[in-house]
Parts: sequence; structure tokens; C-alpha cells
Amino acid sequence: MKWAPTFKVRFSTKLFVSHLLAVFLVSGSVGTFFYVRAMDNLMRSLRSRLQNSAAILSQNIDARALETIQSAGDVGEEAYLATLEKLRRMRRSNPDIAFLYVMRKQDDGVVFVVDSDETEAQALPGRVYDDVTPLLELGFHQASVDDELVEDEWGVFLSGYSPLLHGEGRYLVGIDMRADEVKNKLAELRLTGLASLFASILLALLFALYLARGLTRRIETLSTQCREIALGRFGARIEGRTFDEFDDLAGAFNRMSESLGDTRIELNRAIDDLRNTRDELEVRVAERTKELQGVIERMNVLRGLLPICSSCKKIRDDKGYWTQVEQFVAARSEARFTHGICPDCLVNLYGHLLPDKDITKPV
Repeated sequence: MKWAPTFKVRFSTKLFVSHLLAVFLVSGSVGTFFYVRAMDNLMRSLRSRLQNSAAILSQNIDARALETIQSAGDVGEEAYLATLEKLRRMRRSNPDIAFLYVMRKQDDGVVFVVDSDETEAQALPGRVYDDVTPLLELGFHQASVDDELVEDEWGVFLSGYSPLLHGEGRYLVGIDMRADEVKNKLAELRLTGLASLFASILLALLFALYLARGLTRRIETLSTQCREIALGRFGARIEGRTFDEFDDLAGAFNRMSESLGDTRIELNRAIDDLRNTRDELEVRVAERTKELQGVIERMNVLRGLLPICSSCKKIRDDKGYWTQVEQFVAARSEARFTHGICPDCLVNLYGHLLPDKDITKPV
């Protein structure tokens, strides 16, 4: 036994949901694709900017002038002050940059040489930097940028590195971009993507609603006209044009309705003809029956055995009376008797009056 659902989903609802999901999936997938591409392009742009900025700055700082800066006591030297001023001037010119610094490889480790930080957390010369990443190591030899955000004691940043002029693989300049700036840019991008997705969903909603209502309205029109035909109203027609396949369906329906109407007229005409023919036939049958009944009434057919006298030839009727043959027959038929005489009786009765040549004796 098959299970039958107890509820029914309208076609308009199915159509609306299917179109909404279709447009949502398309717009969502396209929006996600462009969002991911935009995020990737943004990160590439930021990394490229960091890398180029680090490369340009590294060519403006001579590593040979920094050899004398070894510890915190060297912050008063002219080379340190000149380099610090150059780093701070560049940092102030770009609000996206959080820190600019110069590092040096020393005793299998990495130490600060100059740090542009203007707070008490400034890293003084000789301070060891412990969070050394492979990309930072690469920055002593060529320009490099972090693939992802890096978190250290100063916060979360996206950093770029480039070897200093005449650094011989021992000096690099680093640029840290604040993560909040990166997050702001990513948030703006997400907001734009969400706004685009919301607009797509809204358009999908309106489009699905318009399309579903349009199709269901046409279907309801066709259903209504079909019910009219089912009730015997064959003059039903679908008016209006939609300039799509529904026009063909409406045309076929109108032709069917006209054909059914014509067939109905022909059928009524045929029924009327049959009814008239039947009435005429009944009249003719009635007339013929009446005629036959009249004939039967006029015909009294003698049947069966008739008791007749062997002497006088009288016939006994049903009541036991004896009547002459001519009276009995005349009473029961339309026959009328006229009197005559047969040759034998003529001879027997009037033979003596007749000439001999006219007498013919009975055999």
C-alpha cells in the first residue's frame, strides 16, 4: 500500500522556492567567488605594497653606517638618530604603517638596531627578537612579505622585509602594517560582499515572486475556463497575450472551446432532428395502428368448426340459436348476400318450364 501525503504544496510555492533557491545559489556562488577573489587581490595588493615599500626604504639606508650601533648606549650616535628620523618620517607619512625597524643577525639570533616606535615599548638597539619566522629569515637576502597575519608581543601585524643596502645578508628593514587596518579593509570588503548578496537575494525574491505569480495566474485562468467547459459553457475563451508559449496554449484552448461549441450545436441539431423524426414516426405508427385496428374491427373472420344442419343448412351460433347461413355470415362479416339460382337448382325447380336443349341434367 503506497503512502499518500496528507498535505499539498501549491505550484506557485514550489515555483517561487525553486526560483529563489536557483537565483540565490547562483548569486551566492558568484558572490562568494568574487569575494574570495577580492580578498585574495586585496592581500596581494597589501603584500605588494609592503614589499615595494620595504625594498625602496632598504635602498635608502646604508648598513655600513649601522655597524657601530650595538647596544642601548648607542642611541645618541648620529647614525642611529638619522636612521630613526628617516624611519619615523616614513611611518608618519603612511597611517597604515604601525612600525618600521632595522634588524641585524647576530650570534645565530636576530636583534633590533633601530625601532621607530615612539612609546615606552620601543625596542632599543641590541634587544633580541625571538619570534623569527622563515619569511623574516628570507628578508635578510631578498624582499619578502608574510603570507598571513603574524602575532607577537606588539600585536597582530602583516609584515614585509627587505635586505639593506650593503647589508651582506646581515641587515634588513621591516615594515609592520596594523592588523586592525587590514581587518577594516577586509571588513569593508565583507560588507560590500554581504550588501551585494543581500541585493541579489532581494532581486531573486522579487523576480521569483513576479514569475511565480505570472505563471500561476495563467494556470488559474486556464483552470477556470476548463471548469466552465466542464459545466457545459463552451463559449469560454482565454483573452490577453503574454508573448510566450502560453499564447500557444491559450490559442489551442480557444480552438478547442470553439470546436466543442460547434460540436455541441451540431449535436443539438442532430438531437432535434432525431426527436422530430421520432415524433413523426410515432404519429405514423399511431395512424397505421389505428387503421389496422379499424380493419381488424371491420373484419370478423370465421374460424373453427361451425355446426350446420345437414338438411336445411342452418348454422347454430354461440348462443344455441339456429339461423340461416346468410344471416350468420352477414352478422359476422361485411359480406352481403344477393339472391340467385345455380344451374342444378334451376333444373330441379324450373326444369319443366325450360326447353329441352337448355336442360342439363345434374350428374
